[in-house]
Amino acid sequence: MTLTAEPAGKTRDLSLDVAKGVGIILVVIGHAWRGLDTAGMIGDQRLFQTIDHLIYNFHMPMFFLLSGMTFQSWALRRPLGEAAVSRVTRLLWPLLLWTYLFAAARLAAGDHANAQVEGWQSLIFWPLPPRDHFWFLWALFLQQLAALALIRFVTGPLSGITWAILAAVVILASSFTPGLTPWTFGAATYAGAFLAGLALGQTRWRPAGALAFALAAVIFAALQLLSFQLPHTLLPRQLLGIGLSLAALAMIHILAAGRQSAPLRLLAWLGLASMGIYLAHTIFSAGTRAVLARFTPDLTLHMILGTLAGIIGPLLIYALIRRIGRPAWIGF
Repeated sequence: MTLTAEPAGKTRDLSLDVAKGVGIILVVIGHAWRGLDTAGMIGDQRLFQTIDHLIYNFHMPMFFLLSGMTFQSWALRRPLGEAAVSRVTRLLWPLLLWTYLFAAARLAAGDHANAQVEGWQSLIFWPLPPRDHFWFLWALFLQQLAALALIRFVTGPLSGITWAILAAVVILASSFTPGLTPWTFGAATYAGAFLAGLALGQTRWRPAGALAFALAAVIFAALQLLSFQLPHTLLPRQLLGIGLSLAALAMIHILAAGRQSAPLRLLAWLGLASMGIYLAHTIFSAGTRAVLARFTPDLTLHMILGTLAGIIGPLLIYALIRRIGRPAWIGF
């Protein structure tokens, strides 16, 4: 139930799971917020764009960076065939299954869905290139297969400096490459973050102390403010996403170091459940919005209940499927 390759274990870095927990909450919030806008329920477009901008500046780059941090060590510990097959079962299978489940949910919702579909014929389509939020799984699948092939067939394990150089090259190349398609856009434009994660995973990067936390917080706030002045082109957006992700991870690592508080344990648990939440959250958030819209247009209430539904609903599915089978059957 995790978006990275690394399994839970006694030596697992708690801060990575906490970061995924923070990230998946932001994913649910971001999609709930965008769903309200698509439904025409947010009248103030400046407010919508500001909040949307602050969330989408970094939460997806952070997931790619996190995915890269543990990938090389994971890939080197497993036979090549097992590693390759696991990427199919853990990334492609959920993409295929939930693409159709998501389309079926839209069909069942009828007029209450923001993107309406009609007739069972609407379920007959090829799921690639990826649709909706499932683009992330396809992008990560391509990135991890490429990295796996590189370190197992060409170079062997690479140092942090080498991964960092590759990240810089890929960021520049993808930023100025014309003709990126839905098949390649996500993988190419977030490859820099994934490679930066691979570089970070080979280092002893361990920020600590109140001063380091304050510095990371200042950098994070400054980059968010700067983002409103940057052009909406790929090069600055990629660099911004990586910078914000690193600052956020530094703060999270410092907060999580040596602590086992209830909020941190909850966030880590949500991080471990991030795959299931990612796959199913929009169905529950959208359903909550459709029902709640009949009674109130209150944005605060919609966001709170929509976010809670998007987190709790997939967890209930997980609990149910564990009673009758294996969560991996449905991609969790």
